[in-house]
Amino acid sequence: MKKLLASLITAALLLVSAGCSAAPGASSNGGQSPASPASPGAGIDYPGGKPITVIVPFSAGGEHDLTARAIGNEMSKWGYTFVIQNTTGPEATALDYFHDEGYADGYTLLMHSPEVMASTYACGTLAEPVFRDMNYLGNFVFDAGIICVKADSPYNSFEELAAAAKATPGELGWASVGAAGKNYLDSAQIFQVTGLDFNYIPYNAANESRAAVLGGHADVYYAYVSGAKATVDSGELKVLAVTGEERSRYFPDAPTLKELGYDITTGLTRCWDAHPKTDPAIVEKLTKDLNDCLMAEETQKVLDNMGLAPYWMTNEEMHAFGDTWYDNYTVLYKELVAGQ
Repeated sequence: MKKLLASLITAALLLVSAGCSAAPGASSNGGQSPASPASPGAGIDYPGGKPITVIVPFSAGGEHDLTARAIGNEMSKWGYTFVIQNTTGPEATALDYFHDEGYADGYTLLMHSPEVMASTYACGTLAEPVFRDMNYLGNFVFDAGIICVKADSPYNSFEELAAAAKATPGELGWASVGAAGKNYLDSAQIFQVTGLDFNYIPYNAANESRAAVLGGHADVYYAYVSGAKATVDSGELKVLAVTGEERSRYFPDAPTLKELGYDITTGLTRCWDAHPKTDPAIVEKLTKDLNDCLMAEETQKVLDNMGLAPYWMTNEEMHAFGDTWYDNYTVLYKELVAGQ
């Protein structure tokens, strides 16, 4: 099982690497400049001065929300006006968006991640595989997972935390987001590969799970680099490990789980989706303009300051990425259910 999980995870991250290895200022479309060739949608009157709503089906202040607002602010310099609309219930929101053809006019987008939808579909909380039909307008970032504890925690390394977990199996609280879905399944993978037994404590939002650890109600905060960076920088949390393929440039002293001998990587992509029936010319124009914006040096600096590592992937790469993770999560979820 561990080898299967590791191979699936590695395949998924290789897709990220393949689609995102271009240096800032270059796109991943065969080495061409983002501005060339000219976009088929370049001549259309869109957005025509009208605001575009981006539905973010996660709470304000979370990683998706912060990414959406950063991109929206930068895109305002390119003649766009984006209005961020936070909702709750990402599965219901995705289904409502998918089935409402009124959203196909290009003036309402959805913020999501294909592997988030894939994980909730694997768990049965998303009723349909809508991630397979969305128009992904490119991927903005890849945010590695991060394992933190409170600054005054007795654990100063992941090895110390692991030793405590082995001594008291099931007692140390592991706070993250969701009783099912991506963070739950990623955490379960970490537990399996490391052979550690934590008490997984689900919260509705990242700020709630972070507050639980800071308040002493849980021992471990599992989130993403961008969601932990400000609290680590303030001295309230300390990083024990990251779960990317390599060390985070934001926390260069923190080892990866791979360095510690655990063959696993986890993380999160974030993108904007357009309704499947959106005019292809609008999709093309949005994709090109978002690519140009993301590759701009100023945008890269803004994201970098937030702990968001810019990574571009095309619509096709995002679909392959989501399918790989769905296969991964389906195997894992079936094993978790069978083991109950």
